[in-house]
Amino acid sequence: MRTNRLLIGVSVLLFGILVVQINQTSQLKKQYQTLKTEYSNVQSSHEKIHKIVSQPTVQKTNLKASKARVKQFIDLVQNNKASDYQNKLRDFATLSVINQLTNTLAPSVQNSTLAHYDVPVVAISKQWEDKARFLVIAKSDVQSVAWQVTYDVANQRVTNISRLPLKGAFDNEK
Repeated sequence: MRTNRLLIGVSVLLFGILVVQINQTSQLKKQYQTLKTEYSNVQSSHEKIHKIVSQPTVQKTNLKASKARVKQFIDLVQNNKASDYQNKLRDFATLSVINQLTNTLAPSVQNSTLAHYDVPVVAISKQWEDKARFLVIAKSDVQSVAWQVTYDVANQRVTNISRLPLKGAFDNEK
């Protein structure tokens, strides 16, 4: 009788341990899946960082070409009428940027037939993944205009544009 009680007690104890192990296994599977997903995200992020760090000449070349395109874009914006933007800016910007320029930003800029704007400054403000933010200053004899342009390097299009306040006269000859 005593051995039967001992066997039943050991059996209940072993059954309890088995239930706890099965419960922990499902929790461990969930943790494993979560960690596996996090690992793959970190690995892909690391590959992007490694690509940027290991190929700085490619990055530099892309930024030079982007800088030239942004300069052409602002030159077209400043030296053409707003009614011509649909045709002239089609290859440089997204449709939403062209509409924004046509409807809100461009009418506030004085585009006279005599004023010609030069673009003396195109500076990189920030770069992340496939996008770069530029600060551009366009200057004429009458006024100077500052623009903040977000450029998609992969698609080679301006994706966002805004005018910035420019206090005082801009003189890049100093």
